[in-house]
Amino acid sequence: MKFGVFAMPEHPPIENWTFSYDRDIASMVEAERLGFEEYWIGEHHTAGYENVPVPEFMIAKASAVTSRIKLGTGVVNLPYQEPFQVAERLAFLDRLTHGRLLFGFGGGGLPTDQTLFELDRSEAAPRTTEALEIISQLLNSPDPVTYKGQFWDYHGRQLQVGPYQENPQFAFAGLTGTHNYRRAGEKGWAALSIYVTPADNGDYPHAPDLLGHGKALDEGAIAAGRSAEEARKSWRVTREVYVSDNKNQAMAEIREGVKRSYDYLMNVGMGALMKKDVEMPDSDLTMEWMMEETPWIIGSPEDCIRSIHELRDQVGDFGTLLINGRDWVTTDRWNRSLELFARYVMPPFQRWENLARRERLVNVAYGR
Repeated sequence: MKFGVFAMPEHPPIENWTFSYDRDIASMVEAERLGFEEYWIGEHHTAGYENVPVPEFMIAKASAVTSRIKLGTGVVNLPYQEPFQVAERLAFLDRLTHGRLLFGFGGGGLPTDQTLFELDRSEAAPRTTEALEIISQLLNSPDPVTYKGQFWDYHGRQLQVGPYQENPQFAFAGLTGTHNYRRAGEKGWAALSIYVTPADNGDYPHAPDLLGHGKALDEGAIAAGRSAEEARKSWRVTREVYVSDNKNQAMAEIREGVKRSYDYLMNVGMGALMKKDVEMPDSDLTMEWMMEETPWIIGSPEDCIRSIHELRDQVGDFGTLLINGRDWVTTDRWNRSLELFARYVMPPFQRWENLARRERLVNVAYGR
């Protein structure tokens, strides 16, 4: 299993936002130092809480102060943007990062963003599908691209500067259905599951769960003659993660920040995606309920290791666990959580660790 960070990024409007961007860049540098393999930055335009409108700019700056970590757009919201310009920006950014760019796309799920851009919600999916096809052709074709669609019409378009990577892999996130996960399996794309997605939501019909995401990914890969096992290696699952000395201490440290975060999410209509019962009121979405039912990965390193094993037992294999970047605590506490995770939680899941040898060394050290 690989590990990374997914940042919305989350910064309440009461913060100094200029400083918040500096802190985000510093967080990417720290994640690289600790051995995380990738870091994703989101795109949002409204609602006053997720304050990066152009993740490519953040990635460009971060690439200058890092050297190894992969940096992803999490995600570029395609319905609002002209596909040629998206392809041109990302290809150039891939050059500037020397191939460290992760090409993340989505359909723009924030309702207030859709209102800002006067997007008819029924157009979001077809616009996204059309844009993806155009961008794929522009990034991969050696010849000029001609395309006539419902929303865009190109004649002999070609990128002056192509991507650094040969045939870059796309990554796609979905909110309200599993069709994008099936498509990811069919196309050989990476799939992104966001932090509010329950592992198993039972029979609640309006919100897909991780089990549904994994099943759709498998089905899409098999239908296209691909390996379901390989498709799951590109699957990123994002969870709320916070490591401290024990679970009670962790809960006490994050409680105030959790309330602020989830009050915002309820206000923009995300509560419906977390519930397991259509009749469940928002007031029942307590921190304790979400920790157990989503589930979150919270507590001591031992607690977190156990929670990751349980999550994988529930939903099957996936390739990368992404920690949802949060502003729940001060920077020193957040960095301590990341360090504890890197020092004690990551090693048991990494291939290069010989667990039997490690166990022998521990036994020797403690005279067992």
